[in-house]
Amino acid sequence: MMFTAVLTWWPWMGRPIMSGSRRNSCELRVVGCGSLNSSEACSQLKTHNVFSVRGFTYLAVMFSIVLVGLSVTSAVKQWKTVMKRERETELLFRGDQIRKAIAAYNLTPGLTGNRRYPKQLEDLVKVPNISATKRFLRKVYKDPITNNDWGFVKIADGIKGVYSRSEEEPLKQGNFPEEYKSFEGKTKYSEWVFEFTPQQIQPPQPPLRPSPPR
Repeated sequence: MMFTAVLTWWPWMGRPIMSGSRRNSCELRVVGCGSLNSSEACSQLKTHNVFSVRGFTYLAVMFSIVLVGLSVTSAVKQWKTVMKRERETELLFRGDQIRKAIAAYNLTPGLTGNRRYPKQLEDLVKVPNISATKRFLRKVYKDPITNNDWGFVKIADGIKGVYSRSEEEPLKQGNFPEEYKSFEGKTKYSEWVFEFTPQQIQPPQPPLRPSPPR
């Protein structure tokens, strides 16, 4: 027994709906698509479903790639921030060690005038014309921010301080040790200057004489 059916399909519906009466033909008429036989209609519907699945899979893959990219970018930024903070901490440590070494060098007996300041950082490891075992610095440190040489604060031909040559903006803006409170709010690492400044010794004042009684 043959039949005629009307195949109604809307894009948001999962499957077509067929309705009709039995007649002496095997035709399926898709609303809005002209006249198709049953095999052609099924073939086109299957092709549409395949493309729909492929399109959804493509979008899902692209969305996953975007999420992975964002996660990697965030992880890289966090890693860079952690490494920068570690270099800042090392900068404070090395700069402080050099400043203290210059201070100790300055107080070395037998050194006078400009000789009270090292001409190079190597002098802090081995003091010239002094005992070969005497040293004020464990080793000659490099600037941890640039991994290169320091900038020097000069006095005549001696060195009284060091600073990083980096123009980057520091992450740390507060909570510095008391001797480095001046670093707060600085916008460049080069403004973190580790300088030895000897305290000025005030000459002793003569004692006050008591005023004579009246």
